[in-house]
Amino acid sequence: MPAFLRSVRFRLAITYSILVFALAVAVVGVVNYALSQSLEAQTVSAGRQFTTIIDPVSGTRVTVEREIQLQYVTLEQLVTHRAIDNLQRISFWVILAMFPASVGIGWWVADKALRPIGHIAAVARDIQQTEDLSRRIDLDGPDDELKDLADTFDGMLEQIEASAAARRSFVQDISHELRNPLAVMATNLDVVLADDSADVDRYRETSMIVRRTVDRTARTVDDLVVFARNEVPDSRRERVELVDIVDEALAEHSGPIEAAGLHVTRIGSGVVVSVDRIGVKRAVSNLVSNSVRLTRPGTEVTAGVGERSGFAWVAVIDDGPGIDPREHDHVFRRGWSKDQSSLGGEDRSGIGLAIARQVAEAHGGCVTLRSTLGAGAEFVLWIPMSAEADRSRITPDGTHHDTSVFDGSV
Repeated sequence: MPAFLRSVRFRLAITYSILVFALAVAVVGVVNYALSQSLEAQTVSAGRQFTTIIDPVSGTRVTVEREIQLQYVTLEQLVTHRAIDNLQRISFWVILAMFPASVGIGWWVADKALRPIGHIAAVARDIQQTEDLSRRIDLDGPDDELKDLADTFDGMLEQIEASAAARRSFVQDISHELRNPLAVMATNLDVVLADDSADVDRYRETSMIVRRTVDRTARTVDDLVVFARNEVPDSRRERVELVDIVDEALAEHSGPIEAAGLHVTRIGSGVVVSVDRIGVKRAVSNLVSNSVRLTRPGTEVTAGVGERSGFAWVAVIDDGPGIDPREHDHVFRRGWSKDQSSLGGEDRSGIGLAIARQVAEAHGGCVTLRSTLGAGAEFVLWIPMSAEADRSRITPDGTHHDTSVFDGSV
């Protein structure tokens, strides 16, 4: 069979044509039958009154009722039969004309009914070919079943796009998370191997740093396996001393710190909060990594912990190139890049800051930035110490009354 004979449009057109034609035949048939019965049952002569007349010659009464009535009946029957014949002949030609008209009407109705479905199929085909998940059907028209179908398909596309974006982001995060600890291990090993005077204690210290970094890498790989199984990575909360996390992050970066000749100051203690230790450790390590990597050699990096307005905070301050305030909202976005000249010759964005913000928001907190171009940067990780903590009290630049978290807060 030809393709158009197998199409839904053809089947719908034939169905509509048969229904329209059958309805037309039924209507014409009923009209013919009803009119025929009505004309045959009612005669004009039946209601006429006939009287006798007086013969002017003989002067006697002569009745002509019978003869006149017969003439009326004969004339009425002739007119009725001719009218019925004409009606049947006209009805026959009308029915013949209705057949092609019903086919055309059926084809037009089928095409109009299937046009939105064709649009949906065309958009879906284009999305499949171009792999552009950002496209939407955006079907116009009344809120009927087809509009609901298109809106449902658009909703499914949004979920697929979000899932694909989440997978891409996760792969980027995993790449960053694996590259960072590998760089830490390689740097620490290079430093200790290049030091001919290193003793056993130095080797032991480096081994402990590498061991912690290996554990962190193993946890990242575990998260990747869990994600591949479409499960949610575990987020176990435990009460930890934040200064311990800062010390571990600084220790892991001791090799790069020593290689750059940086002076590190760590302040604050006694802040205990219930957090996902691994997640917070990742966030703090990313902040430290950015500062160590980008600050000027021989300058100072300050890291500390504290408490303010119901929030525990972990801050990292460097003397790097700084960030233009107009770019503060952009540096936390995944995959964001900016012309290096605006960042003092370095790209400070990366994925690490996006991970830090994600970890903070998972705990109900946030990450804030205070920086100006050429004057270093202060990143602060805020974690609520209770459910009653008011996040609105944390200003976008992580300050209160235009003061740093270190200004009289420790």
